[in-house]
Amino acid sequence: MQTYLKFKNEIAGLKDVAETVKSTEKIAAAQIHFLKSRVQNLILYTQNISYLLKRLIVFYQNSSNILLINKKRGDKMILVVSGNKGLVGGLYHNLVQALSTHRHYQKIVVIGIKGRRYLQEANFPIENVFTIAGELPTPQEVQAIANYLFVTFKDHNISQIDILYPHFVSLVVQEPKITQFLPFSFTDGFTSTAADLSQTNLGFPIFDPSKKKNFNWLLEKYIEVSFYRLILEAKLSEFSARTMTAEHATLKTKDLIRKTQLEYFKERRRTITQKQLESFMVHHVNR
Repeated sequence: MQTYLKFKNEIAGLKDVAETVKSTEKIAAAQIHFLKSRVQNLILYTQNISYLLKRLIVFYQNSSNILLINKKRGDKMILVVSGNKGLVGGLYHNLVQALSTHRHYQKIVVIGIKGRRYLQEANFPIENVFTIAGELPTPQEVQAIANYLFVTFKDHNISQIDILYPHFVSLVVQEPKITQFLPFSFTDGFTSTAADLSQTNLGFPIFDPSKKKNFNWLLEKYIEVSFYRLILEAKLSEFSARTMTAEHATLKTKDLIRKTQLEYFKERRRTITQKQLESFMVHHVNR
């Protein structure tokens, strides 16, 4: 009878687990569409800013801006972007594995409790840890982290800041990716000439209040928005991984419930049969 009740309690517990995992899957899946749309909007926004920068650097490029200077000396820092919750398969473990192949960073900053735990277990020294309070980062939280990186790069002996994050490829594929954050470098897409601008219908721009102020403001805005997009893409990878992991866990839990129910019915039949035999034996002995 004790084993019979044990299986019954196990089934009830597994059903509770299955319900919890299913709810987690639904919550994660609901965020994916929103984040994909938000990331795409930010890509379009940064494209507009890059177009303005492209027009502006024909006339002015502030080489003295600290965010553009390649320092000859200084430590290299990396920001590892993770989350606060699990059930994401090997998403964060893969980040640590990627960092293990790049041991030239002297300082490591982490976003997320899970990333901190994985890095500490791998004996990586951590300089600072940031946490996102809610399911999604607010612009204020991202701005605070970006400001920290700006100040650290400007005022400390830091020659380069890179970012390691789970790059979203598809719903089932998220890859660790390292990208340079600071110093910012203009790519080929930013190169342009006055002749190129003269061939457009927009003509030459009028700068107010000055080319320097416009350049510095647009540059910081471009970097900040790009950073925000990267953080949201990391969250998109997190929710995608959690959706797939939860779906797999739901199937495994259902299979475990089915097997436990079979054991439950077998034990129940055995118990009932045993009681019937005992009753039958008692009846005949008393006769």
